[in-house]
Amino acid sequence: MRAFSIVGLLFAAVVLATVPVSPQVTPRGVELSVDQAQAFTYRRARVTARRVDRRAYRHTRRAVRRGVY
Repeated sequence: MRAFSIVGLLFAAVVLATVPVSPQVTPRGVELSVDQAQAFTYRRARVTARRVDRRAYRHTRRAVRRGVY
């Protein structure tokens, strides 16, 4: 019986360790909040790549005008 309680305690510890929960102290006491992942979506990657390309194009154009290239 004791082995089952130890296994159950270890299982509960593993589950609690993998859940993204963070305790926060508030004026009302301690609260547990579930953290969410901030995914880098495909749309966000496209927008970032487009912005980088536009910036590189502008900088190259300015450098050509100034005679750097």
